Amino acid sequence: MKAVRLTLGRPVPPFGDVGAQVRVLDQPLAEAQDRALAAAGIERVDAPPSDGPYLAFGDHVWFTPELLRRLVAAAPEGGRLRVDDALFLDTTSSLQEHEAPGLYDLAVLPPGPADLSRVAPVVVDLRLEPAGTPELHPRMQHAGRPVRVGRAMVHHCTHWSHVLRVNQLALAARALDEKARFDDAFVLAKLWRILGVLWRSRSLNGYRIARALSEVGPDCDIHPTAVVELSVLGRGVKVGPHAVVRASILADGAVVDEHSTVNLSVVGSKAHIGRFAMVNLAVLYPGCWVSWTNGLQASVVGEDAFLAWGCTLLDMSFGRPVPVEHRGERVDSGQHFLGVAIGHRAVVGHAVKVNYGVAVPEDAVLVAGPEGLLKTWGDAPVGEACRVVDGRPTPIRRS
Repeated sequence: MKAVRLTLGRPVPPFGDVGAQVRVLDQPLAEAQDRALAAAGIERVDAPPSDGPYLAFGDHVWFTPELLRRLVAAAPEGGRLRVDDALFLDTTSSLQEHEAPGLYDLAVLPPGPADLSRVAPVVVDLRLEPAGTPELHPRMQHAGRPVRVGRAMVHHCTHWSHVLRVNQLALAARALDEKARFDDAFVLAKLWRILGVLWRSRSLNGYRIARALSEVGPDCDIHPTAVVELSVLGRGVKVGPHAVVRASILADGAVVDEHSTVNLSVVGSKAHIGRFAMVNLAVLYPGCWVSWTNGLQASVVGEDAFLAWGCTLLDMSFGRPVPVEHRGERVDSGQHFLGVAIGHRAVVGHAVKVNYGVAVPEDAVLVAGPEGLLKTWGDAPVGEACRVVDGRPTPIRRS
C-alpha cells in the first residue's frame, strides 16, 4: 500500500512550527511518520495513486506502525480511523479538535482525491492496557489521571501540550515494542539476549541490570557515580557525577551535569542540563540550556532557549484545571498537572516565575522586577534588621 501526507500547515504556538516540524523523540514529526510507514510496509508518495486503496494522513498526526497495521486490516478498501476507547480519549482528547469523538485525520481511501470525508469511520481496537499511576500525596490525587497505552496509538499534534503528550506516548510505545520483540523471539534468541544483559551488568542486582538495559551510543562520557537506567543515549552524550537518568532519551551531544536528574523525558541534541537541575516528564528541544530551576516538570523548552539559575516554572493547579492559550483564546486544558512552554531562543531570567499553562513566545526575554533587589548599601545602619525598599536597605521599625 502507498500513503499520501496531507499538508495542513497548522502552526503550534509558541514555537511557530507546523505540525510536521514538532519534535517527537528529538526528530521532526514528519520523520517519525515516515519511519512508522516504513515499519508497517507502506510507501509514502507525493500524489494519490490510481491503482488501488491508499493511506492518507494529516501532517499533524502522530501514529505508530502497529496502529497503521490495524487500520489497514480493519478497512482494507476504505475507512477513516475512529477510536472508541473511552479512557484513552478522556486522557488525550483535550484540544485535539476531533470532528467527532475519537475521529482522526487518518484514513484508507479508494482511488481518487485525498478527501477523508469520502469514507465512513471505522472503529479500530487499539488493545490498550493501563500504564499505572504513581503514588501521590492525597492533595495531589486530583492531578493523577489514569492512562492507557499500547503498541497501537495515535494523536493529533495541534497544541504545545500535545508535543508533551505525544512524546510520552512515544516513549511508552517504544518500550512496548521492545517487550513485544522479546516476547515474539525464539527461545534461543531470548536466552542470548538475557545472557548479553547479564554479561553487561555482571550482576543479578536489579539496578545494575536496569543500567545494562540502556542503549549507550559511541563516545559517551558517563561518570562512574552516575545512574543511567532504561534509557537511550546518542553519540557523545555526557552524564556527570551523581547525575540520574531514568527511562529517557538523550540525543547526540546532550549534556547532563553533576547531581542533575532526568526522568521520563526527551532531551534534544546538544541540549544542556545544568548542575542540580531536575527535568521530569518534559521535552527539551535541541540546543536549549536548563540551569537549576525550582523544578521543570511537564513542560516543553524550545530550541536554543535558556532558563537561568533560580527561575520557577509552576506545574500544578489545586483548583480548576490549568488554562492555556489555543487559537487566540484562553481555554481549559482539561489537566491539573501541566507546566509551561518556552519558545525557541527565549530567555527566562533568575527569580522569574512562570505560571502553569503559560506559553512564552519565541525570542522573548524575561527578567525579574526590582522588588527586593539590593542595588547599593548607602548610609543605612549596620546591625539593624533591614528590608530592601527601592533598591536600598531600610531599617525595620519596631513598635
